[in-house]
Amino acid sequence: MEENEQQQLADRPRRQRNIVFTGKSIWISELASMALIVTLLVPLLTVSLVILRNEFTIQRQNYDIAAMKAERVNTVHVLAVMREKERLVRLLGEVAGQKITPEAKYRLAELIHQNSTQFGYSPELLLAVIAVESKFNPQALGRYRGGALSGALGIMQIKYATASYIANTLGMGQITRQDLLDPEINMVLGTAYLMTLITQFKSFKHGILAYNLGPNKVRLALVNKEPLPMRYYEKVLKQYYRIKDMEVN
Repeated sequence: MEENEQQQLADRPRRQRNIVFTGKSIWISELASMALIVTLLVPLLTVSLVILRNEFTIQRQNYDIAAMKAERVNTVHVLAVMREKERLVRLLGEVAGQKITPEAKYRLAELIHQNSTQFGYSPELLLAVIAVESKFNPQALGRYRGGALSGALGIMQIKYATASYIANTLGMGQITRQDLLDPEINMVLGTAYLMTLITQFKSFKHGILAYNLGPNKVRLALVNKEPLPMRYYEKVLKQYYRIKDMEVN
C-alpha cells in the first residue's frame, strides 16, 4: 500500500516553483519575463528621449539659421538700396550741379529710386527726362516758344488735365494745380504717365515722343505714316547716355 502511494506521488507532474506576492502567486518565469521587458524598455525609452531632444534641437537650429539668412538677405537689400540712392545723389550732383540744394538732391534721389523701382524703368531715364523737361526745377512752368504758358507744371512738366486723369487711375483722388509743384506728387504722376505711353505704343521712342507731343499727335502721325519731330527724343537720349557715361567715368 505504501509502495503504491509512493508510486502515485512519483507519477504526478512536478509543479513549477512560485512565489507569493501580495496574496497572489507569480511564477518565477513570468517575473523573469517582466524583468527582461523592463530591461529592454529602459534603454529604448532613453534612446527615444535622446532622439526627440536632438530633433527639437535640430528644428530650433534650423529656425535660427533661417532667421539669420532672412536677416542677412534683408541687410543686403537695405545696403543695396542705400548704395543706389547714394549713386543717384552723385549723379544728381553731376547733372544738376548747383541748381538744387544738397537736401533736394537726397529728396529727389529718394523719389527717383522709389518711382523707377515701382514702375520698372531705369532711374537714368527719369533723370534724363527731368533734365530736359525742367532742369530739376520743381517750380518750373512750361512755356511755348512764343513765351505763353503751356500748362505744363513741375519737375516732370505734366499738364493738369493729364495729371488729374492719371491720379484718378492710380486712386489718388482729386488733385490741384498746386499739388503738381510738389516733386513727390509730380514724379509719381509723371512717371506713371510715361510708363503708360511706352506701354501703349510698345515703343520706348514713341512713348517718349508722346510724352512731349501728346499721344494723339504721335498716333495720327503713325497712322498717316508721317515723320515725327525727333528733337525732343534726341535730347532725352543725349542726356541719358551722358548720365550713363558719368557712371563709367
